Amino acid sequence: MPYDLALGRPTGWLPPTGRALGAPARSYSLGGGLVHLTWPHRPGVQALEQQGVVAGWIELWDTDTPDTPGAAGPWAALIDGSPVVDAADGEVLLAPAPDAALALLRHALDQQQAARIARLPRDSRPLPSTAPYDQLLHRPPARNQAW
Repeated sequence: MPYDLALGRPTGWLPPTGRALGAPARSYSLGGGLVHLTWPHRPGVQALEQQGVVAGWIELWDTDTPDTPGAAGPWAALIDGSPVVDAADGEVLLAPAPDAALALLRHALDQQQAARIARLPRDSRPLPSTAPYDQLLHRPPARNQAW
């Protein structure tokens, strides 16, 4: 990742384990003590667990997108209810698919563990639009530019 990450303004979203989603499936271990959690009836939510506690999760960012197995939409990575953002401009980083969002979440957790991730002030910026972040290694274009 060519830029520093930060945690944006809290969304107020509860971690998946704090909702009535049922018991998660622990599908595989990612190393570093991280376990991938999924909820069969909520494919728009996945989490990473460390030592029995949700370290962070990914979720469909566009709340108008149906939460169905075929749902497409931008995915956000969240830690403690705050989205992972670009530290330079506070824009929420959105991924086009769950795998890319999990990679972003793992990178943010690595930065957090190394005490290199900042938390932006609560009133720094409103949450941005839901324009998809097309690739994790590139910044999205300005809002007035075509994808």
